[in-house]
Amino acid sequence: MKPNVFVPLIFLFLLSTAQAATVTKTTITQTSVTPTSAPAGTMFKFAADLSNPLPSGYKIKITFGKGFTEMVGANQSYSLSRAIYTTGKQNYKIAIMNSKNVTAGVAKSGSYTVTSAAPINHAPTLALIKAETSAITNTAYTVTLNAKDVDANLNAITMNWGDNSEPETVTATDSKDLVFNHTYATVSSFGWNAFASDNGTPALNSKSVSKIVTVSNPAPVEVIAPPVAILVPAKTTGYTKIANNGSLLPDSATLGTNPTDWACTKDNKTGLIWEVKGNDGVTRDKIWWYTWNDNVADCKGIDNCTTYVHDYTRMINNVAYCGGTNWRIPSVTELKGLVYCPEGKSTTIDATQYGLMCVGLPSSPTINSDYFPNTMEGTYWSSSVFPSASNAMWFVDFNSSMVEADYKSKYGYLRLVRDNKVESPTTLYDLTKQISDLKTQAWKIGQLYNNGYY
Repeated sequence: MKPNVFVPLIFLFLLSTAQAATVTKTTITQTSVTPTSAPAGTMFKFAADLSNPLPSGYKIKITFGKGFTEMVGANQSYSLSRAIYTTGKQNYKIAIMNSKNVTAGVAKSGSYTVTSAAPINHAPTLALIKAETSAITNTAYTVTLNAKDVDANLNAITMNWGDNSEPETVTATDSKDLVFNHTYATVSSFGWNAFASDNGTPALNSKSVSKIVTVSNPAPVEVIAPPVAILVPAKTTGYTKIANNGSLLPDSATLGTNPTDWACTKDNKTGLIWEVKGNDGVTRDKIWWYTWNDNVADCKGIDNCTTYVHDYTRMINNVAYCGGTNWRIPSVTELKGLVYCPEGKSTTIDATQYGLMCVGLPSSPTINSDYFPNTMEGTYWSSSVFPSASNAMWFVDFNSSMVEADYKSKYGYLRLVRDNKVESPTTLYDLTKQISDLKTQAWKIGQLYNNGYY
């Protein structure tokens, strides 16, 4: 009788079926997204936990609505990070895929929210408009600053005066000048600094603007009796003629070099005393041009160019011209105060503007020639630096009433000014010394001509 081999085969089939029945099915137990809500561009992390490790050849994938992407992980934890830029409520779905890329089991879905991206905040900018490097004790020292912010969220400007006083914070307006005033009480050098701040997120500060200011005591002023002068009733409007020795003159006075001849003009409104140009071919002649360069050789080839502006100013002070030793180069604001529009039509130009002060086509010169004769048709230098270029200065053209700026390397006319204060006896007008200095200056100019500089 043959052995029965059928029984073992049946046994093996039943055994394998029983073993297959004991295999545990892998499912997705949990999904999550972190964060659940964030601005566009944020990196979101999607995660899935499994009940058991994936069978061989199986993968776990995620879709955001346009195809599945494989997630990475091991054992029972998988994840995927992605930056999302589409705003609004978003959905995702995670599924187990078999080796044939067919979903095996139930997929899990979830949602999250993408908000609009927060705007990028930019730091404001701060510019120094005007500040001196010196100050007088117990006298107001002024700094003008201007702040800008491209995000339109400018907040304030903070000033630290550098003398242990409390910082000063003032609300600022975009692109508008802000003036700070401070009084230093002691003689020393102080370093002030300022910065602008905004209200952005995060709040940002500009780069600091700073300057060293040297503070000194005011110079003592000796008050003495005024020099002997022709008795002339004082005028409160218009102009008054001033003599070489500083005395007041009647309107009938004429130009000359004698002590009581007319040489300067006082503006009765401002109190300023102005230089009046001559027509005698020497130092104060109307034809001379001046340069900011401290090198007379720069005048080579330039007709009627003499010396640099500060040398001329020192020379006028040395001879106590019109009884004063405080002559200086006028500011552009002071020069503009001399503009006269013959037709009576004028416009207002502030300290940062340039253009014509007289409307239309005014007659030349645009200055009161009765009190300022020998005025040339050209540009007259001021001491005011052009804000946009430190190597340029404001000027006024009394031919057309034009207020403009030009580089220091150029040439122009010059009319000095001084404040009306009483001088001490040792600095009053000395006619002999003035004649000597004028002769010396004329000799120097002649030597320059002979040497080919003019």
